[in-house]
Amino acid sequence: MDRSPENSFQAMAEVLSLGMSYQLACSPDGAQRRFLYVSDSCLALNGVSAQAVMADARVFYDLVAPEHRQLTREVTTRAIVDRKPLMVEYAMRKPDGALAWRRATSAPRSELTAEGWTLWDGLQVDITEQKLAEQALTAEQRKVDLAVRAAGLGFWDYDIARDEAVWSDRTKALYGLPPGAQLDYETWMSEAIHPEDRPAMEAAYAAALASDEGLLTVEHRAIAPDGGVRWVLVHGRILREGGEPRRVLGTVLDITERREAEERRRLVMGELAHRSRNGLQMILAIVRQTARSAGSMQDFEDLLVARIEAMSRSQDLVTNGAGPLTLADLFTSALEPFDPKRFELDPVLGGHRLSADAALMLALLVHEFGTNATKYGALSANGGRIAVSADRAGHGMAAMIWREAGGPAVAPPTRSGFGSRLMEAALRSYGGSVEARFAPTGFEARIEFPVIEA
Repeated sequence: MDRSPENSFQAMAEVLSLGMSYQLACSPDGAQRRFLYVSDSCLALNGVSAQAVMADARVFYDLVAPEHRQLTREVTTRAIVDRKPLMVEYAMRKPDGALAWRRATSAPRSELTAEGWTLWDGLQVDITEQKLAEQALTAEQRKVDLAVRAAGLGFWDYDIARDEAVWSDRTKALYGLPPGAQLDYETWMSEAIHPEDRPAMEAAYAAALASDEGLLTVEHRAIAPDGGVRWVLVHGRILREGGEPRRVLGTVLDITERREAEERRRLVMGELAHRSRNGLQMILAIVRQTARSAGSMQDFEDLLVARIEAMSRSQDLVTNGAGPLTLADLFTSALEPFDPKRFELDPVLGGHRLSADAALMLALLVHEFGTNATKYGALSANGGRIAVSADRAGHGMAAMIWREAGGPAVAPPTRSGFGSRLMEAALRSYGGSVEARFAPTGFEARIEFPVIEA
């Protein structure tokens, strides 16, 4: 058969080295196919000669990678039956074993043979480099996606001129919003950022706009529509066009656990500093209480030494916080400096088991309450007493009520000190809470805390 180019398309394809040009005759159902013309570039492109392909089309089709054969046949057969142009991409395994990617485009001619066969002009090109680059990019994107998921990062893009923000689903979730939610800058500032943190956010954004680098970094509390609060770290960069800010691209990271851990550390360090400041007052109070109840100097010495040693053990409990223990163990250690005989403890509470972290926070609270009772409350008077009773709580939780009586009249504090901050934050990260009430008859508090169930 004469293999000279039969039309200008084939001639142009060869001159421009576009790939392998070909002409194909196909039966009406696409089941039979014969190559009528194949350019000489077939050998360099596919590792088989044009003559071999024209002699037997299976020589060419057998090169298609097994996993691509069915899809390639379905696509080409459908195009032949419908007489519509096609484009298909597939992998080929060349005779030397090398894997290569090809793209074939083909279109039918208007004329038909007497048997109803159609003629197709086509071009096969090498897209191996493009496919390998796409695969490498996809692999890198998968790595980035995995890293983003592992880090919990959210992304956002803010168009300054249009006041339009695009948030990733993760970013929306960090602010307690559903995937379909829309949010502009004003709504974000006024509703999604904690009021106490808005000035810092506005200042950071203004500083980024004024700087050459345009970098924004700020931590703030995110408020969900349901009232939930979490801490997030926001990074951003302002993009400029013609010197004018146009867009801000950034990320959001949940840092709630880190901030709560920092708060717990601050509480512990604050408690240690607080105890250092009040150490002398506590010792003097213990001395006075011991002196009132001692019958002799020897009794006084024995009681004083025992209570100071108990105070030391309580300090160890607070600072070490290691291993689970029962609430009875905690009471034994934490309350001994305050004269345990003046406490009425509900036996139901004693069996509750506590994690080390929960025990640490609870010991801080009990010691703070005992200290305040000794200085200002029920334990500052001879007849004062404290009752600690159990209360109902939800699954995995326990509750107790601290109730003072017989001491001087009390009133809410006029300023927020360590005790107030401790009550607000000590057990919050564990799902617990502290509700204080300064009744005229004596201080009361309901403490809910997590327990380890048997």
